Amino acid sequence: MSDEGVERIISHIGEEAKKEISEILLTAQAEADKIKKAAQEKAERETERILSNGKRLASLEGQRIIAETKIDVRRKRMDAQEEAIAASFEGAKRALEELAQKGKLDNFLYRDVVFDLVASASEIVAGDKLELVFNQRDRRAFKKDILRQLTAFVKKRTGRDFHLALADKTMQCLGGVVVRDMENQVEVDNTLETKLNRLKEGIRVNVAKILFGDRL
Repeated sequence: MSDEGVERIISHIGEEAKKEISEILLTAQAEADKIKKAAQEKAERETERILSNGKRLASLEGQRIIAETKIDVRRKRMDAQEEAIAASFEGAKRALEELAQKGKLDNFLYRDVVFDLVASASEIVAGDKLELVFNQRDRRAFKKDILRQLTAFVKKRTGRDFHLALADKTMQCLGGVVVRDMENQVEVDNTLETKLNRLKEGIRVNVAKILFGDRL
């Protein structure tokens, strides 16, 4: 074969090779573009997912902070309310102490309060022989004429005949009285502190409404 024939064959082979190479390159480029596009779409989806999760987490965190803040505010408000209610009862206790010491406060007479306390206790006990226990101040102030007046008051209030006597021993209290049924060994504690404590739970809601209205 002549050199010219060899050159044509080589040239033909070269053209065919170029064509194949070109097709391979085109295919590779298309595949690369396809892979690149898929990668971009995946990256975009992942970015969107991360952003979405971030927003969701941020929203959840915001909701958590808001919820915790509300709880904290409510707790502080409740603490403030409890302090105000406690201060109100402490004020009532001081007023009762002043009433007991002075014998009168505003339109209230301490003697009338004591008479009512003895009578209400007498309505509970069954016996007719009652012993009255006071603190030292009230024990000294309870003279025979006052005891007679008290006995008449209790009889009229209860419709029963009583014998009232002062106990020899006194007790520590702001004021008020402990009434003892000597026959049945029963006693009713109507001291001022005990009465206030009994009333506290029953009226604290009303006190709270007076202090705070609808903000409970």
